[in-house]
Amino acid sequence: GNDVRLAVTASTGIAAVNIGGSTLHSFAGVGLGKEDKEELRAKQELIYSDVYERWLRTEILIIDES
Repeated sequence: GNDVRLAVTASTGIAAVNIGGSTLHSFAGVGLGKEDKEELRAKQELIYSDVYERWLRTEILIIDES
């Protein structure tokens, strides 16, 4: 059909809630990114397939920077 696969993101949690989206970090599978490099890499490997599929399904990515 004509379904456009749209991801609506924002840089902060408050902004994401206000626009009915998620944070860009959450969308990208990074989360808060407070872990060190090795922990973040291990975490990415665990959720990589979900994040990869999310990117594949997304045709338009909106990033609200307000």
